[in-house]
Amino acid sequence: MPDDNPQNQSPAYTFLGRSPANELLEIAQLYHREAKYLLARAHEAQTADRQEEAKLLTDLAIAKREQAEEFEKAARGEGTDPIVAGILQSEQSHRTNFTPFTSTYTSTEEDIPPDLIEYAKPRRLNPIVRAVAWIGSWIAH
Repeated sequence: MPDDNPQNQSPAYTFLGRSPANELLEIAQLYHREAKYLLARAHEAQTADRQEEAKLLTDLAIAKREQAEEFEKAARGEGTDPIVAGILQSEQSHRTNFTPFTSTYTSTEEDIPPDLIEYAKPRRLNPIVRAVAWIGSWIAH
């Protein structure tokens, strides 16, 4: 029995030009250009005697170069999708570095301002609202 749902069928048309490998290579080229730019700024910072800035820019350039190499590997079919790998790695680091929230507020009534206690008390409904609620509950039963 053929499936008539168009979403479950293979595409009828092929599009010329862009393949996933070409897109990954373009991304790799962008990362290489960014790494080259960062290295140039690192050399400028080093000549201006800004050592910490130079180290930081060099580290960023190395990271960009490594990401570009991952994109190139993925384009050749040698590795997994680097974007997915980066997301999974980031998610894992969030899990390991997660600190649960702990409240610093104490719940004793002496610490709570009196106006806040008065504000938090439930309001007494006016007689009309109570009558409508009573009629509504009586009809619901």
